Amino acid sequence: MKPVNLLPPSARPYVSSGGKSTSTYALLGVLGLLVVAAVVYVSTTNKITTSKDQIQTAQAEQAQAQAKAASLQSYGTYSQIASTRISTVASLAVGRIDYERLMRETARVLPSNVWLNSMDAEAGTGGGTSATPTAASATGSGQPTVHLIGCAKNQDDVAATLVRLRAIHGSDDVALNTSTKPLGVTASATSGDGGSVTGCGTNYAFDILVNLEANKINGAGDFGDKVPSNLGGGS
Repeated sequence: MKPVNLLPPSARPYVSSGGKSTSTYALLGVLGLLVVAAVVYVSTTNKITTSKDQIQTAQAEQAQAQAKAASLQSYGTYSQIASTRISTVASLAVGRIDYERLMRETARVLPSNVWLNSMDAEAGTGGGTSATPTAASATGSGQPTVHLIGCAKNQDDVAATLVRLRAIHGSDDVALNTSTKPLGVTASATSGDGGSVTGCGTNYAFDILVNLEANKINGAGDFGDKVPSNLGGGS
């Protein structure tokens, strides 16, 4: 016989149906996806907000750094100018000619029968004011030079002058441009290449160019050798 349940429906135990179970799981899955999406959205939004804050902070720091750099730019310019001036002064000190010492040495080495009418020295021009450019250029451009115009009793004195000028401290080469004896002139003479020489009378008029070594012309510190005492140098 088929059993018959005599209990009313309200008193009977609950029995789940298969259709209801599937719809419940689907609803739970949708809710789970929504929760995950909400979490991802919130996390992404927080990251975007944080990145924007970092960008604003970085921009503010950059603006502050630029303002500080602009305020310190004048100090950098001053430092550069000071460095340039120091380098310029140092190069001038190294390349200068000690005129006092040069004149003292020249006076010591000239023979007794020789005197000068003019003396011109230039640092690093390679030609000075010589009246004969070819003679100056033959000794090499860029060297300090001493240009001497003077008088001598005879040619032997001119030759002795050439030899003695080599004794000047730092002398590299001595070139004779001209050595002539004016005829029929009693008060002045003119060198054959156009260089004016006065006060020689009937004596020989010479034009000499002395080339100096650039690293010895100042005789100071590490840039020059010690000047010999016989040329007026210290002990």
